[in-house]
Amino acid sequence: MPRPKKKTPDLAKRSGRENTPIAKIKGMKDVLPEEYKYWQLVNRKAQELAKLYNFKRVDLPSLESVGLYERALGKTSDFVTQELFTCLSHDGEKIALRPDGAISLMRAGIEHNYFNLERIFKAFWQGQVFRYDKSQGGRLRQSNQFRLDIVGEFKPSTDAQLILIGYNFFKELQVDVEIQINSVGNQECRNNYTKIINEYFKERGRKSKLCAECRKKILKNPWSVLECDEDVCQEVMSDLPPFIDHLTEDCRKRFETVLEYLDGMGVPYSLNTKLVSVAGFDYFNHTIFEYVPVSEGNKAQALGGGGNYSAVLESLGAKTLSVCGFGIDLEKTISRIRSKNIVLACDEEADIFMAQLSENAKMKCMLLFEELRRAGFRVREFFIQDSLKLQLEEAERVKAKYALILGQKELIDETILLRDMESGVQETIDVRKILHELDKRLNIS
Repeated sequence: MPRPKKKTPDLAKRSGRENTPIAKIKGMKDVLPEEYKYWQLVNRKAQELAKLYNFKRVDLPSLESVGLYERALGKTSDFVTQELFTCLSHDGEKIALRPDGAISLMRAGIEHNYFNLERIFKAFWQGQVFRYDKSQGGRLRQSNQFRLDIVGEFKPSTDAQLILIGYNFFKELQVDVEIQINSVGNQECRNNYTKIINEYFKERGRKSKLCAECRKKILKNPWSVLECDEDVCQEVMSDLPPFIDHLTEDCRKRFETVLEYLDGMGVPYSLNTKLVSVAGFDYFNHTIFEYVPVSEGNKAQALGGGGNYSAVLESLGAKTLSVCGFGIDLEKTISRIRSKNIVLACDEEADIFMAQLSENAKMKCMLLFEELRRAGFRVREFFIQDSLKLQLEEAERVKAKYALILGQKELIDETILLRDMESGVQETIDVRKILHELDKRLNIS
């Protein structure tokens, strides 16, 4: 009697898992090849501008102590209590994924005594940041940030130049932005205006008319209501005097000088008296600004922004230094580029494309490819594809000037076909002389 077949255990059922693909974590993002060309574009532009304006590259750890953000932002701040990705390390330390590059930069500069070594320090940083927010409306919990910061110089010209650099970044990427700008003065200005807000909401019925979120926030942070876009809150605050009218004389003059610089450099801007924080951070003083896509109304999400944030340095122990900087959300920027169907220059342009017509020819092509690469030619291939038609289509895509085609006949004759990709004209060349011929035509050496 035949023995019954042993049934293979269903490991998925046994473990309680379904036979479905595992999706990425909510709010995270995959970047696939089709999109990566846009990343190459924005990364290159960021690096070019940083080099042009003499910013020095720094890299920062992805993990920081939660204590760093508690000290910089306050233990009870909404950002610390609600928006940090936190966990406990094996030794019990409370750590967080960095939500922004600015605070990490300040920590690094103080820890390594760098701000004392460099009188004026211009820092360029690029990396991932993480925020545990609602992840709605296309917003991600993981994003890539490009930052430029200047430490040690408290001048209106510094603010204006940083604004200009960010504006140039978007302009050269063909992304139309409007600079929205405001001043939040110094601590004296903020304290005085806080009193004005509190007095304003003492009037019977005003506080109760606010949206539910603002009614909760106003008790802890009266300034939070200034940025609310809800119609009911806008109506309630319609008679609230604008903060900019309550700056000290020195703060007002400083801000006016920043605007004069922007006018002189032809940088377009609009005054936004409601702007009191950037990307949820309210640690700014004096100039504050955002880059907002044009023609999207009041609800448009900013692509980046920044300002002076010397208060962070003070809270971390560096009381004599000033710092101004901005960060740009590269995901949002790329989304704008793609939505406008902006044509990108091909980053893969080649001098020569290698094409083959048989397995034996492929081996010879691979050897010749390496020889050409070492000689300094920009050479590309598509060896995984055997169809000559598809290989030549790839040659056109990378805008190759010439294609080298090797088949069985050429192998026997020790020749190679040289095809001019623009004219379509083909010549048979002695394979031993091909480097000399290409060098003559492309003038590589």
